[in-house]
Amino acid sequence: MASWTQKKLLMTMGGVSLGVCMLAGGGVYYTHGLIDEVEIKIAEKANAVLAADAKIKQTRKVETEVIILRENLGEYVKILPDDKELIDFVRMLQRFERESGIKSTGLQQAKGSRGNAKGRFAPISYTFDMTATLWQGLKFMNLIENFERFVSITDFSIKKPRTTGDVKTIDGEVVHSIKLTMQTYKYNKAAAGQEVTIPGYEDRMAELREEIWKRMQEIRLTHYEHPGVQGRRDIFVDPRENGLAGGSDPSNADQRDVLEKDIGAVADLNKMLEKCRAEGTPLMEQYAIEKLFKSKLTVLLANLDKDAAFIVYRPYRLRWAQEVVAPIKQLQQRMITPQSKPADPYLSKDAIQDLIALMTDDCNSGQLEQARQRYESLQERLAVPAADPRYGLAVDAKSLHHKASTALDFKRLDLNIQGVVVNGGTGRSGMLLNGEVFEEGDYIADDLLVKQVEEEQVWFVFRGLTLVRTM
Repeated sequence: MASWTQKKLLMTMGGVSLGVCMLAGGGVYYTHGLIDEVEIKIAEKANAVLAADAKIKQTRKVETEVIILRENLGEYVKILPDDKELIDFVRMLQRFERESGIKSTGLQQAKGSRGNAKGRFAPISYTFDMTATLWQGLKFMNLIENFERFVSITDFSIKKPRTTGDVKTIDGEVVHSIKLTMQTYKYNKAAAGQEVTIPGYEDRMAELREEIWKRMQEIRLTHYEHPGVQGRRDIFVDPRENGLAGGSDPSNADQRDVLEKDIGAVADLNKMLEKCRAEGTPLMEQYAIEKLFKSKLTVLLANLDKDAAFIVYRPYRLRWAQEVVAPIKQLQQRMITPQSKPADPYLSKDAIQDLIALMTDDCNSGQLEQARQRYESLQERLAVPAADPRYGLAVDAKSLHHKASTALDFKRLDLNIQGVVVNGGTGRSGMLLNGEVFEEGDYIADDLLVKQVEEEQVWFVFRGLTLVRTM
């Protein structure tokens, strides 16, 4: 039987062992807790790394947007003037005044509008007083609204004369007193932050030039062009009132004659254009019709403003706007709208042969300028490839054009033949030209050679072509 001392020793050892085990268990538990904390931190760092990687992947996209915005910043703030450009704006108002025909009576900054706010954009307002007809005033306001800088008309008032004795007119239209309130914004560059440097900025900008241009188109303002009177009456004038227009207007019969003349001219132009664009019209006839069309349209446009001022009777002005002005604009638009391109971009064989025949007749009859114009009007459609069967004909047409052009240039040369000496023997004949003596075979210039001197005429070789000048 074990002694008490041994039992006590065993119990002590068991207690110590138990304590050690408990401490070990506590250490293990604590260690597991630390491991969990470390794993959580590792997971957080991993998430942060993933987020950073995502940002890094987005960096190039963000840089792209920044480059596009920076390059288009000038277009954004272009509509917002700075101090210097406000002075230019005032000068622009003076130009608008001349273009619209109004008379300025005052420009001043509105009360409480200082334009010295600390923000990026500071509002500035102006009041502008003027005298003008309704249509002049509308044109002036249209020019303001279409100005490349951001300017809006926030308020306006129109006052007509109180009594007929104070009425002033321009081309039969009553002159009003008009007051505008215009607002713009001053762009404060100092309020902008410091720009971040983007590596390889110039190269990236060159790569993105197409996208920069597309974005620029998206932010540009859409303009509306005021059409003018268009036969309408001034809504601020009672048409029943007397004394608002002078008695010096042309008679209705005279105005009707001018109106019908212009309507007839427009009708003739429409017929010519229809015939020119018709499929069955020969190419050479199209050329002649188009030339005549442009000539008549130029004459009509030259007289348009004068006729507009002459027609003041309102029913006639309405017809003039509807039956003359609007159709002329349509004609001009049709002229600049290209016809549908044929499947074969080159002239047909028959058309080239017709052209050669006409150019030959022109050259033989001395119509060199006409021959040259015929070719040049169709030059793009004569660029036939060498493998095309029509190539030989195209070369013949080009040769005729060269001859006509060379002959025209030769006619413009200053060749004053003052006398000739013709040697019947072995010696060379010569001449006195512009005060100098030249013999056969001499070069007058690099591209001009004296070929043969006769008593009544002298033969030259000019740019490879033999031409003659008579005494």
